[in-house]
Amino acid sequence: MIIPCFNGKETIRSTLGAVFSQVTDFGYEVIVVDSSNDGTDRLIQREFPGVHVIHLNQQTLPGSGRNLGIRHAAGDIVVFTDADAVPDTDWLQKISDLHRTIETDAVGGCVINGFPRSLTAWVSHLIEFNEWTAHTPAGFVRNNPSVNISYKRQVFSRYKLCFSDIFPSEDTLFNRALIDRGGRIYYDPSVRVVHLSRVGLLTLFRHQLRLGRASAKARTLSTLPGQVFTKIRWLCIILPLVRWIRASLRLMRYEQRQLVLFWLLTPLYLGAATAWTAGFMQRKEFQDPKIRLDGCDCYVPDRNREGKP
Repeated sequence: MIIPCFNGKETIRSTLGAVFSQVTDFGYEVIVVDSSNDGTDRLIQREFPGVHVIHLNQQTLPGSGRNLGIRHAAGDIVVFTDADAVPDTDWLQKISDLHRTIETDAVGGCVINGFPRSLTAWVSHLIEFNEWTAHTPAGFVRNNPSVNISYKRQVFSRYKLCFSDIFPSEDTLFNRALIDRGGRIYYDPSVRVVHLSRVGLLTLFRHQLRLGRASAKARTLSTLPGQVFTKIRWLCIILPLVRWIRASLRLMRYEQRQLVLFWLLTPLYLGAATAWTAGFMQRKEFQDPKIRLDGCDCYVPDRNREGKP
């Protein structure tokens, strides 16, 4: 298991406590790739001596952190979560069972809002994770967030892929490249993690701005849908409404209990979606990953061969 971490002192105890409470019929390793400057690495070494901590002196984005973790991982299945996530106690066992019984390259699962009394946490959650709910049916999907996903180790060498530093869309870009190269991702809602995303209003808007920038760049490098908005910028004016409609339709199908709350949060949701759109329109450039896997690239091959963007 690999957990990238930056300044995670507030949540890492809950994450690692849940990780070491897993009920499994096999052993597993835990690797935390930490680039914190708040003493998170010392906390982990003191309270969780079973963790293999790789501490980096400079802040490292999650994509490079995952690539470094993969280099050090020994298992046949590489599992990812984040330093602000709390998995169920049967999480690893279910992941292992699904990899054994389903012909798939990756297994992902649902993401639960860890702060159900916070309106801003709900908006953040419903913007990012409305596709991966507790009632979304199991089956093959085209994407799953890195807070709750696992890959067979051979995926990285077979498809010659590693994670980019186009944060926070590096997982979407990786999964799209995997699908385009013939890979498969299986989703099961019983594979659950709780996401501890306590966000204030300013943090919510800043994160959506960052997410929009990365989403736009990912669409210039891959076959992800929505590329028309990167080419015809004036169309972006409708993006907040488009995203609201798509989220409403998903919740209407699978999460009716959350639909009323979502509608009540519409003004705040549209405000956050507008910040996302502002980021999408900025045309930000991103650097290549600081750490990558040998012989692997980060993008869909047909685009990458045309020349480095």
